[in-house]
Amino acid sequence: MPEPTVARVFCLPYAGGSSLAYRDWVGLGPGIEVVAVDYPGRLMRPSEPLLDSVPELVASLTEELSPSWDLPFVLCGTSLGSLVAFELARAAEQAGRVPEAVVLCACAAPGRPPRSAPATHLSDADFVEAVAERYGGAVAALSGDPEAQAVVLPMLRADLRAFERYAGAPVPPAPVAADVVAFSGQQDRSTGFGEIAGWRAFTTGDFQIRSVPGGHFFVEEQPPEVIGEIRARLRGRSAAETS
Repeated sequence: MPEPTVARVFCLPYAGGSSLAYRDWVGLGPGIEVVAVDYPGRLMRPSEPLLDSVPELVASLTEELSPSWDLPFVLCGTSLGSLVAFELARAAEQAGRVPEAVVLCACAAPGRPPRSAPATHLSDADFVEAVAERYGGAVAALSGDPEAQAVVLPMLRADLRAFERYAGAPVPPAPVAADVVAFSGQQDRSTGFGEIAGWRAFTTGDFQIRSVPGGHFFVEEQPPEVIGEIRARLRGRSAAETS
């Protein structure tokens, strides 16, 4: 007989990514459901138009996810997904549901000068080169592959445009009440530890920052530090509610 669901973790992907980034995150523990999210226009949502702003993404996902905020939950995002997770936390709090934690991976805090110039206006070749140089990962494989570019580049451009708009906003967002845990990849050449530490200013709850092995896409390696942090917070809460 399957374990009843007692808690959930919502996983938000990086720019150009999908729910597949969290395909191995199934072992969080009995009763903890992993909800790996797809943005509009990809995988399970191919017929929906791409969105190129964080507020639009959050509005779309809030409508989809809010019915599942009835149990203790954590929001976890990577890069662009961190910004989406942070703003989803705000939406949840406005609905009276404070997350157990917001886990932010590989993402500089808002309001900081960008390390790299905007890239979404570049030609396809220059765009692929700029993104590959900045983040590493599989983007470099798109060079010289027009069929793959035709599929991936529209999604990647829309997502990075959302990221650039949010990061460049003149007024930083207000803090959330939820605890925030920020993770920095030790080999991440796009975002440094100090930039990630800036998230301290964006919560009135507890703040922690951790440094973990890996580059910008360390979440795809199912990092035990991130998994352990989420598991501990959800297990602690679910145990308290059933005792």
